[in-house]
Amino acid sequence: MPILKNKETEQLRQLVKACLLEISKLKIDLKKCQKESKSKVDSGVIKEKDQLIAQLENSLKVKEAKIVEFTKIINEKETEMEDLKKIKLYFDAVTAKPKKDLTSFQSQVLALLKGDKGTTEDHYDHILEIGFKELSLDNFKSILRNLERKNYIKSSREDNKIIWEKVEQ
Repeated sequence: MPILKNKETEQLRQLVKACLLEISKLKIDLKKCQKESKSKVDSGVIKEKDQLIAQLENSLKVKEAKIVEFTKIINEKETEMEDLKKIKLYFDAVTAKPKKDLTSFQSQVLALLKGDKGTTEDHYDHILEIGFKELSLDNFKSILRNLERKNYIKSSREDNKIIWEKVEQ
């Protein structure tokens, strides 16, 4: 095989240099494309994660709203339960067997009197609130005096008002 002429060798060297230069440029372009591709993938992943976060936040808001709604329902039911417990207490008091030395009505009034001290009007309003709508104030005062005479309640005067209090037995 004949030895290549200088001119051809030189051309080949230049061609190899050009090819190597082109390969270097292509490598640089490839790296740029890889970076862009990675950033696009990263931005795509970020967008997907942002969407997922938004969905989770919406779901959380819905669940928090349901919690508030359920809490309101629970509070309403607890209030109803308290009212029903009061009604049961009143029912038990009204239907209880009368005390030996009292009439049935006197026993009911005694059982339904508030446990704390109160004026005649306070206790009367409480009894009316429970449901004794036909009871007059005069009859109620008479019942209180009879209960006092039999030592079930006691009275005292404060600021020109009679204060009634149940006696512990």
